Amino acid sequence: MTATDLVKPVLGGASVLVAQGDSDGSVALTAVLRLNGFNAREARTEEDVLTVVRETGPAVLVVDLDLPGVDGCTLIRRVRRLPNPPAVLVVTAHTAPGVRRAATEAGAVAYLPEAG
Repeated sequence: MTATDLVKPVLGGASVLVAQGDSDGSVALTAVLRLNGFNAREARTEEDVLTVVRETGPAVLVVDLDLPGVDGCTLIRRVRRLPNPPAVLVVTAHTAPGVRRAATEAGAVAYLPEAG
């Protein structure tokens, strides 16, 4: 059980995997998604992301490029190579055009800068 399990149980909406290294941000985003009817889960490492994607097949992966121990673009490429990969949405503090381009080329369908 995680902190987000206390906010609201999973309602059965679209499946979303939140992958952020920052635990506060991850808990908050997962909670907001659950409160809005999404079946949201968290992962904080590359291994967890790949395992959850393989086992549960989320429709969307919301990923921060600063996940510990892995380059975000590398993770996006690995996820996109899996069978039936989720759409990848990048939410990050990186705002440089080169980073945005790299994430898009890796397979992200959208890139949203975090509020600083």
